[in-house]
Parts: sequence; structure tokens; C-alpha cells
Amino acid sequence: MSQSLVWSAFAYGMLTACSMPLGSITAFLWSPASRIIAFLTAFGGGALLAALVIDLVGSATEKGHIIQLVIGSILGSLFFTIINQLVNNSGGFLRKPSTTLSHLTQQESKRLQQRVLNLKRVNLFDESPRSLRQKLAQVMLETNYPKGTAIYRQGDPSESLYIVKKGKVDLLDPQAQFQPLKHLEENDVFGQFSFLVGSPHQTVAQTTEDTQLDILPRPDFEQLLQTSPYLSEKTQSFLQSKELSEYLQKRQELTVEQVNDWQKVATEKLNSEGVIVPAVEINRHVPEFLEIARQIRRLPIFRYLYQYELLEMAERLTYHYRSDGYVFFQPQESSDRLFIIHKGQIEIVYPHHLQKPPLTLEPGDTVGELSFVTGANHSVSAIALTDVQVWALRKQDFEEMIQQSKNLEESLKSFLEQPKLQKYLLKQQNFTSDQAGKWIQKACQSMNAGHLIPSVSAISNTVSQHKDAPMAIWLGLLMDGIPEALTIGAHLVAAPLSPSLLAGLFIANYPEAFSSSQGMKQQGFSISKILIMWSSIMLITGILAALGSILFANVPESVVSFLGALAAGAMLTVISETMLPEAYAKGGSIVGISTLLGFLSIIVIKSWGSSHPA
Repeated sequence: MSQSLVWSAFAYGMLTACSMPLGSITAFLWSPASRIIAFLTAFGGGALLAALVIDLVGSATEKGHIIQLVIGSILGSLFFTIINQLVNNSGGFLRKPSTTLSHLTQQESKRLQQRVLNLKRVNLFDESPRSLRQKLAQVMLETNYPKGTAIYRQGDPSESLYIVKKGKVDLLDPQAQFQPLKHLEENDVFGQFSFLVGSPHQTVAQTTEDTQLDILPRPDFEQLLQTSPYLSEKTQSFLQSKELSEYLQKRQELTVEQVNDWQKVATEKLNSEGVIVPAVEINRHVPEFLEIARQIRRLPIFRYLYQYELLEMAERLTYHYRSDGYVFFQPQESSDRLFIIHKGQIEIVYPHHLQKPPLTLEPGDTVGELSFVTGANHSVSAIALTDVQVWALRKQDFEEMIQQSKNLEESLKSFLEQPKLQKYLLKQQNFTSDQAGKWIQKACQSMNAGHLIPSVSAISNTVSQHKDAPMAIWLGLLMDGIPEALTIGAHLVAAPLSPSLLAGLFIANYPEAFSSSQGMKQQGFSISKILIMWSSIMLITGILAALGSILFANVPESVVSFLGALAAGAMLTVISETMLPEAYAKGGSIVGISTLLGFLSIIVIKSWGSSHPA
């Protein structure tokens, strides 16, 4: 083996991979439309497909190495699929949009199947047809709650049915000084009684560790209720059950006569309209809120809303009576709701700044507005100084209103830009001035794009959860390049490398790096880190190509064909699983013609190389 051959393999490996850092540099300078990215990705996929067919598959076929071709390509595909899954599960799926889409799709399929099984634990669905449970599973939502979060409180609307997917939840009993009524673990169901009678919760559900829940929203349940005779019949039977009657008497404090009257009305309404009449109406005090809404202080975002918007906001509020000494929240608790004082006084205490005197809030003041808006955990305590009457606005209702009301969105943007909020992030959340400015900018940009405001706490958690993602992403990118590098070295030993193979690899690497770099930028990776990733892979590709020329210097041609088949199987899997799905998702019908053009470009290069031999 001559030293020049090794260096040639190294140079060819670097040549095919140099389009990777070129693609990443392009991503920093140019942000094209999705259809252009789709065109480039599909073009690269078509070029790589042609190179594989002509130079790897075609070469093995001409030499009669059919068995090596079949076995090698299957093993290459299986190897790539298994390793790809391992890397993705460690965070490597973030390396490009297509792998992210594929990973999330697989995860959602697994979640769907688990939900179908978990629904059998609900009395109402335990004997239901699998097709019905599949429909219910498809409309369920997945939500994460940090430790110590109140999923719902006493008096909150019962709009969802909950199943614990991961973590632990305690049901607290207000009738027994909030002592645990039940400890819930994985696959346990809760909230079903209040959910099915449409009445306010009479317990408190609080997470005791980081928890993931599957949630069935009431509107989706009621829609299926109107189309499923089985579900309607089972619900009607449940409404007449002794178990439900006892719940209404004990928890909702209804008399036997009231329960009987409600059961009669609810059954008639269910049969005629397919809806469930609430057993107990939720107290909202809508007229009183409308009177003071435009004068609310501390979070003056309601004053510019139209009357119909104020009415919609009022219909999302819940009204609560709390006695002197009641603790609304304490430091480190999640900010899942905003309180508006109607009557009485609430005192704000600063546990970490004892020299700072308590602040007394009066009727018309909001309570907890800064942590509520930013999504940060509370940094102070809020305690009822007298008997108080307050409205509570849940975070999820507020976020829905922001997306529906342009007036509310603009008012909130103005509030975010006030010095008061930046001071809060600096003093109470320990942000640097730069971090606070970036968060405020990102919050406004998110609203402009029709997205939710990023949570201060969620951003911190995300960084922690994905601390190993950069290494997984790097490994994923390297894994994509290993087969082509070894193939270059092995084929160079047997014969001069075909220009079409080199061109196919070079063309395919460019859009992959371009698209992946844009995805990594969106994940918060710095320009220098992205360039180092791609440049290191270019260097390793050259080294592996040189290593391939050494390892396979004296092997039979059948082994070279087998190695080429391994690479072809792996790269064909890359094309089908990542490149073309990503291109189609971004460009739609443009993918067909761009893939064809990429394929034809290699045919032209192959023809030119044949007529102009070196």
C-alpha cells in the first residue's frame, strides 16, 4: 500500500465532506424560504440516490456479487436504524428537522398506544370498543408539571380527565385541612367524577415530583359523546349510579332531592342533545368583574379590550371566598394563576428580603402578576390579611385569550416592555441584564408569530434536560458520514473513484448541513459550535476514508462489494427516512422534480466522466 494512496483517500474524503462546513456557513448568511430548502434537500437526495445506484449497487451487480449486495444492504439499513434510534433517544434527533419530525412521530405513536391501554382503567371506558378508545386517545393532550404544581384547586372548573403517565400526584382534601386523600402514581386516573358531572373540583391535585399527565379535554369528550351510542349509554348508566350520587352529596354538598332532580334533567339532556348538564354551576360573578375590569391595577391589560372580549375573559374566571390568613402562594410554587381582588386585602411578604416591609394589596389589585406573565416560580408569599373575595384566572385560559385577542396581545407587549418587569427578572429571578433583555425580546417575537410566551422556568428546565444533546447531535451527524467515508477508501483501492460517486456525496452533504445548521441555530447553538461540529466531521471523514484504504487494501473484490452494499443500505435509509420526508414536509410537490433533477445531474456527470477519462 503506497502512502500516496492513503493521502488520496484522505483528500477525497475531505473533498466530499467539505460541503458540510460550506452548508453551515451558508445557513448563517442566508435564510431562504422553506420551498428552497426543500428543493436543495430533495436535489441532494436524488443525487445521492443516483450515485448509490450507479457506483455501489451497479458495481456489485456487474461483478455478480448479488448475495453480498442483498445481505450487505439489509445489514447496513438495520445497523443505521438501530444506531440512529439510540442516538436520537439521547437528544441526537435535534440535529435536523427531519430527524426531529421522525423521532417525535415515533414517540407520539408509542404514547397513543399507551393511552389506549390506560383508558381501560377508567370505569366509563373499561369495556368500550378499542376503536372508541383510540379516538379518545387521539384527542388527549400530554402536559408536564414540575414538582409542587397545583394541577387544579378547589373550585376550579372540571374541564379535563387526568391520567398519570409519569410521576406522582397527591389528592388533598379541603374537608380535612388539606390532608392527602389519595396518593396517585403511574397510570392512575383522577378527576373523573367532577369531569363527568361538569361541576367544580372539590379536592386539590398537587404533584409531589416532576409529573407527566395525559389529559382528555371535555369538548372532545362531548363531541364523541354525541356520535357514540355506546359512550352515551355508558355515561347515562354512570349518571344514575349510587357511587356518583354519594359523591354529589359528600363532595358537592347536594341533598338527595337535588341529586335526584339533577339526574333526571341530566339524563333527558343527554338523550336529547348529547350533553351533560352541570350538577353545580361554577361561581364567576361576571357583572361585578365587568364593572371593575378597566380599572384593574398592577396588570392594566384589560382596559383596552372590547366589551365582548371582557365578557369572554369574565366567563373564564372563577370566584373564591378565602378567610383571613389563607396562603395563596409561597416562594418556589408555580405561578399557574392570577388573582384579582374584589373585596378584602392581601399582604405580599418578601421572605428573602426580611428588611423590606410587606406590601398590602387592595380591591382592584392583581396578585402574582409578574410571575404569572413570565411563567417563573413565585418569589414571594401572598397571604389574606382579611377575609377576601377574589377572581382567579388560570394560565391556560389566559394563553388562549392572548392568541384570540389582538388587543390583549398588544397590551401585554406594552406591559413586558415596562422597566418594572425587567427589574423583577433582575432582582427576583436573578437574571443578568442581557438575559432579561433577550427573554423580553423573545417573548414579544413569540407573540408576533402567534406562539405562547416562553416560560422563564421552562427555559431553565430545557437547558438542564438537554445538557448532553450537543454530543448526541455530533454523534448523529458523524454516524451519517461513516459509511460513505469507509466506502471511499475501500473503492479507491480497487479502482479510481468515479466522479459521479464523489459528486453525489458532495451534493448530498451540502443541503444536509445547510438544513441541520438552521435547526441547530433554532436550538440555541452558537455559530462557532456549529462550525466546529461540521469541520470536525469533515476531518474525521477524511481520516476514515484513509483508514478504509488501509483496512481493505488486500481484501477480495467481493468484500469491497459487501462494504459498498452496507454503505448503500445505510445511505438509502437516510434518504428515505430523513432527506425526502423533510423535503416534502417543507416543499410539497416541488420534491418530485427536484429529486429527478438531482438524479439526472449525476447521470450527466457519469456520462461526462466516461467520455473524459482521467
